[in-house]
Amino acid sequence: MDKKSMLYDLIEEYKLKHKKSAEIFEKASLYQIKGGSHNLRLFEPFPFYDVWCSGSKVLDVDGNTYVDFWQGHFANILGHNPKIVLDVLIDYFKEGQGLTTGFPGEYQKEFAELILQQLDADKIRFTTSGTLATMYAIMLAKAYTKRTLVMKVGGGWHGAQPYALKGISVYDNGMENLESAGLPPGVDSMIIMTRFNDSEDLEAKFRQYGEEVACFILEPFIGAGGFIFSHKDYLQKARELTQQYNTQLIFDEVVSGFRFHPGGLQSLYRIKPDLTVLGKAIGGGLPLSAVAGREDVMALCGPDAKMGQKVKFDGGTFSAHPASMLAGLTYIKYLIEHESEIYPRIGRLGAEVRKRIEEIFTEFGFNVKCTGYGNSVTKNSSLVGVQFLHEKIERIISPEQVWNPEVCDFEIREKIFKLAMLEEGFNIFHGYGGISAAHTEEEIQSSLDAVEKIARKWKLQI
Repeated sequence: MDKKSMLYDLIEEYKLKHKKSAEIFEKASLYQIKGGSHNLRLFEPFPFYDVWCSGSKVLDVDGNTYVDFWQGHFANILGHNPKIVLDVLIDYFKEGQGLTTGFPGEYQKEFAELILQQLDADKIRFTTSGTLATMYAIMLAKAYTKRTLVMKVGGGWHGAQPYALKGISVYDNGMENLESAGLPPGVDSMIIMTRFNDSEDLEAKFRQYGEEVACFILEPFIGAGGFIFSHKDYLQKARELTQQYNTQLIFDEVVSGFRFHPGGLQSLYRIKPDLTVLGKAIGGGLPLSAVAGREDVMALCGPDAKMGQKVKFDGGTFSAHPASMLAGLTYIKYLIEHESEIYPRIGRLGAEVRKRIEEIFTEFGFNVKCTGYGNSVTKNSSLVGVQFLHEKIERIISPEQVWNPEVCDFEIREKIFKLAMLEEGFNIFHGYGGISAAHTEEEIQSSLDAVEKIARKWKLQI
């Protein structure tokens, strides 16, 4: 494949269809870095600008309509702007309520009770972003254990905060590099890396560092690292080792929380961490995250905590924002009440998409494997990654494979295939993305027809 020529042609086609977006981008770039505030939204040559989003679809300023599998960074399990949430918020705003007040509000108590019930956790505190929540969770663990080291897995993304900006997506004979400038001196030696789903490596790292490790933070379903589920025995080993070494186990369920069933993956694995971080879906489309867990650990952020162990997880101006509380409560209640009709359906569609995409590309001679496959714990996986491989592999099992340029072709997945699918009317991410309850069977089939059309065209260009 002549990737350079393919990318050039796709960019030129994209520019022809997005002239108004190009104008907005050019003007936005005068005031913002690359015209935006989130790098993942700023793809080459420029992003399209939406004017309307509803259910599965997005309409842009140039009149182009897309079936969207990005779905709010995979937060929108019910699709864009679900009526069930909008109606409640409209009524709330009509009552003259909904903006920040600085008071607790009645919905916060009800929502806290509901989430704790679904997680089987003791206490919860809300904040505004997954990045803040993971940072606070690590701070709580460090204060509780009075230790300094943080252990995480290669490929794990826990937000742009100093305790986790190592080993995310840069591959250099492994994934152990700091990935941001501006970090405190010595932070590199404070973050211990281990390999995802590798119990032997985990045991070795605990033998070496265990007495100094405050916490082990990981995603039971790794998101940016490639849409891969943890093995149950790996999580069991993590729980055993953290208990043995008096280390806090933190599950980052920002992506997985309420994505595969109305709760955390931890309840399906039957493994209880000390702390859990939630985000994305729990806000119902508004900014919201949370840290939940053991009462004795969470108590360290309270006003009565002893000096020397007290964590300044005091909150922020918009923590537990009234509208976010109501939206999240409405959304999660709906997911719980409609569990049997939502999760099996989107899980089945996810399985069909993964299977067919692999079959289509194989038929046309391309080496492609999907990620996001369910396991013995859950079959209801509605997330689909598509990996274009340089070598024959039966199945992608680790972030090291996903981010190793000798194994997977990042440029095809994130640039060429992205633009090719946009040309066909589908907005994808990581090769496909997240299936929501709003996507129809016909839309899913049309997306597969588009994949087949692209694969056939590429075959002719080889």
